[in-house]
Amino acid sequence: MTEASKLDKSKNTTNSAEGSMYLYDQPEYLSREAHETLGWSMPEAPYAFAKGVSSIPLVVTEIPAAQKYYPIVFSGKENGQPLAILSTVSGDNVFVCDGIWEKDYYIPAYLRRHPFATVQGEGNKVAVVIDRGSEGIVENSDLPFFEDGNISKDTQSMIDFSVQYEHDRLTTQNFMKTMLSLDLLSEQHVGQSVDGKDRTFANFISINGEKFNALSSEHLASLHEQGYLAFIFGQLFSQEHWGKLISRIPPSAR
Repeated sequence: MTEASKLDKSKNTTNSAEGSMYLYDQPEYLSREAHETLGWSMPEAPYAFAKGVSSIPLVVTEIPAAQKYYPIVFSGKENGQPLAILSTVSGDNVFVCDGIWEKDYYIPAYLRRHPFATVQGEGNKVAVVIDRGSEGIVENSDLPFFEDGNISKDTQSMIDFSVQYEHDRLTTQNFMKTMLSLDLLSEQHVGQSVDGKDRTFANFISINGEKFNALSSEHLASLHEQGYLAFIFGQLFSQEHWGKLISRIPPSAR
């Protein structure tokens, strides 16, 4: 799974954002003309839109937190990104029940920033996108997008969060390029014996612990200087959650 953010910023003559974004049903460029009377209201089932996913993108800065709860893998070797695995059954996020995320479990930033997103334009310009299809976007909200013709304080806070997320995506891309250049990524699988038969539950890309342990002191020092060691160890430690995740699958689905 990869995050699709193919928004065409050259077509700002309409409010609709050309292209698609993963889990954004109706992306539109935020504008005062089109959205002045709209705002945000927390839905009763805030994460219902993420119930039908079995993985979600992460930025590497999330790995130390997310590794405490989910197996973390990579979407591929070339141009890959970290993913939090939410189920071994396609289309069923086991951490969402009735639209509510399981209490005390880490919620990935990609979901927490919804229904906002930002897209980098030319220079330092940023295009702000909202998911107009979100149930949380309503008329005459207590948290309006605009106040006195300007972006409201609460909206600006969400925009800043999304801008930081995009910055962390660049850090993620650099991290993945380093993992690839050091040949640390390898294909792996996780399986269990079910009713006397071996069953493979997932095939994925992960950091290879043996290759990591064989790195030279110079390479390790470089990874430390870049702040990458915490991300590497977090991804490796997260693999202990596969058994817990598989145990959540109903016996009839195994």
